[in-house]
Amino acid sequence: MSTAQRRRFLLPGLILLAAFAGLGIGIARVATALYSVELRASEFELGLIAAAQGVGILFTSLPTGILVQRHGPFLPLCVGSLLCGLAYCLTPAVPTVWFLLAATAFVSFVMPLRFVSLNTVFLQQIEFVGAARAGWFRGAHMTGFLLIGPLLGVLLLERLGFTGAYLAIGATFFAALAVTPIAVERRRAMAQGTGPRPALNWREVGAQLRLLASEPELRRTSLFEFFTQAVSAFFSFFIVIIALRDYGFSEHKAALLLTFEGALFVASLFLAGVLLARWGMKRFYLASFAVLAIALLLLSRQWGAPLLWLASGLLGIGLGTVYIGNFMTYARIGERLGMGRISGLSGLVGPSGGFFGSLLGGSAGGLWSLQAIFLPMGAICLLFLWQVFRLEKRPAEADAAAVAVAEISRFKEEGAA
Repeated sequence: MSTAQRRRFLLPGLILLAAFAGLGIGIARVATALYSVELRASEFELGLIAAAQGVGILFTSLPTGILVQRHGPFLPLCVGSLLCGLAYCLTPAVPTVWFLLAATAFVSFVMPLRFVSLNTVFLQQIEFVGAARAGWFRGAHMTGFLLIGPLLGVLLLERLGFTGAYLAIGATFFAALAVTPIAVERRRAMAQGTGPRPALNWREVGAQLRLLASEPELRRTSLFEFFTQAVSAFFSFFIVIIALRDYGFSEHKAALLLTFEGALFVASLFLAGVLLARWGMKRFYLASFAVLAIALLLLSRQWGAPLLWLASGLLGIGLGTVYIGNFMTYARIGERLGMGRISGLSGLVGPSGGFFGSLLGGSAGGLWSLQAIFLPMGAICLLFLWQVFRLEKRPAEADAAAVAVAEISRFKEEGAA
């Protein structure tokens, strides 16, 4: 079998891997939120559980990348799938808040073995399959994670209970493990490429972090990314609890609210880039932060169920458009400073925002209501809006349209796929 035929054979397996990856996590985030309520977790404990979903990623993502570069993606992917599947199957074995917290934290430490390996494989296939087919991977993952997973999670809880639901989550990881041999080549060269194998140390991490001190645009964009990831993590975990406790939603309706926000987030990724091409980066950021600020301020008070739906939809649009702006700015900075260095830094900034947003949000929610936490978030968003408004147009701004056109083409190709 030729290399081209072999890679063509791998494509269905890669799509299945992406689907299982998104589906399992999509079910798990709803199941974990509802299970914590079932166990009568306090506001502080809810914050710890939410933060535990990302704590390990902060420590193991970059070392995992080096591990994959040295040894290839096959073995880390298999080990990660096995450990995550076992952890989820064992989660309901001891029905206590602290065991749930421990199991959730453990998964966060081993999860990078899966997603860093998968990202490596996907990137290796882009040159062969083209941008349109590469979009299948992203589409399969995001559909499972944001759209199907939350609704299926509630359905599994209704039919099977928490034990059955967590066993089903574990089954998605074991299914991914079974698909891995037909989706990922075992040859070490797939990960290594032609360059030297890096040493497993933290010197490169320090070099990436030092860029924040010397690059104002990178520092500002990373702050935007940190904030939006914090908002997204807080909303994704706590909106189900808010809808159940404060609005009297059923579990199905609460999950549908999360799905609605996720659907508009995905839609904005495909469609909003057209506005960036027409307006330029500054006006695009202004509009994005304006929408996001309105959404957060609406979410901060109990205005009724219709406005809760409206605010959730606006939040999805705002988060999606800010993501596009951040992504394109990172790409432009990466052309000057190196894509690898910027990718490593942005990969740390996002999970850091999710971790600290959940932890601080849950802790503050113990003093005030959970919904009231959206008010200071909205105030921070208004500060960002003012900061962007005061920025002078820079020479690099003229390149924004060109960068946007290229990115829009990619999104359209992914949508067509």
